[in-house]
Amino acid sequence: MISTVCVLGDHIQSLGIVRIAGRLGYRVIVMNNSSVCVSRFSKYCNGFVHFHAEMDLLDELYSLSSRDVLLMPTNDRLIKFVIDNYDRLASNFVLSTPSPEILEICYNKRLTYRKALELNIPIPYSYFPDTFEEVREISQKATYPLIIKPAVMHKLYDTEGRKVYVCQNPQELLDNYAEAIKVLGPSEIIVQKLIPGRAKNLYSYCSFFVGGEAIGSFVANRIRQKPMDFGISTTFAVSVANEGIEKQALKLLTGIRYFGLSEVEFMYDPEDDTYKLIEINPRTWKWHSITNKLGTNLIGMMLEYFDGKRLKKHSNEKFDVGWIESVTDTYIVLGELLRGHMRIGEYIRTLRLKKEFACFDRNDLLPALSYILFLPYLFFSR
Repeated sequence: MISTVCVLGDHIQSLGIVRIAGRLGYRVIVMNNSSVCVSRFSKYCNGFVHFHAEMDLLDELYSLSSRDVLLMPTNDRLIKFVIDNYDRLASNFVLSTPSPEILEICYNKRLTYRKALELNIPIPYSYFPDTFEEVREISQKATYPLIIKPAVMHKLYDTEGRKVYVCQNPQELLDNYAEAIKVLGPSEIIVQKLIPGRAKNLYSYCSFFVGGEAIGSFVANRIRQKPMDFGISTTFAVSVANEGIEKQALKLLTGIRYFGLSEVEFMYDPEDDTYKLIEINPRTWKWHSITNKLGTNLIGMMLEYFDGKRLKKHSNEKFDVGWIESVTDTYIVLGELLRGHMRIGEYIRTLRLKKEFACFDRNDLLPALSYILFLPYLFFSR
């Protein structure tokens, strides 16, 4: 039986977990590497720990070690932490993640894409060069534009503040590769055909998957993100029906013998009318709390599973339900309107949808108030 949910990392994402688990009657602790964390102010948060490094986190975790504590990592850095310390963590806690071998396939996009190709799942046309000479060969035969992206996204973003390098011609590919290998090892680089369409073509299949099947699931279109090209965070998502994405995602999850919560991301490619796999997040994601409006409580299902309860399958049938991070979304929308990339009517239609707010909850107001107070710091630090 689970008595305590220990959320590892992040700010708005962890808030959704805290509220869901707290309302279900679980004790909830948040551990984060920054004290700027809105979830610590939720009335459902029973404890907050600010750690500085992985060894600090291990020490803090061992202080509450118990087989009735569930650990839930919420970002790629902490997924790597779980991979590196899996045996020690698994012997002391219940883990929300699959085995380290499966986590590695999800964490490293080179492995993700190679597994997808084995399973006949479409991916963007990709190259996996290991040397400068291989990149030079690619530069002469590839169709542009291309992007250079890391196999593990956060490594490039932490250093350069970007997710990818865009390359419009052979010289840009060579120049950008020279810059990329200053941060990434050659085996960590992917060269990929750029799919047109921006955020409106981004989709996600989200589920709690166990025993070879999705117990709960839904599909969403992530129509706005920050920034709109190569975003690091969703600002508006809306639930949709898409059997094609569901079929491909289930093929991947089944093929790697996945367990747990995940977000499988796809992008629609208008050039060949296909949905191509972008990545799989083996954890919760920023806008997972949209489930509060869908009635598909993926976190609740996972907790019931660990408590040995009988699970009832639920596939979402509520469409045009939204999730919004209001402040950042307003900033994104203003930029899109000024550039002529969006019409005001399009924006208003999304605001009229029934939706879940990232922070605001009339029964738990302090996180939203703290978020407003944190805004100056967040603006300048990011």
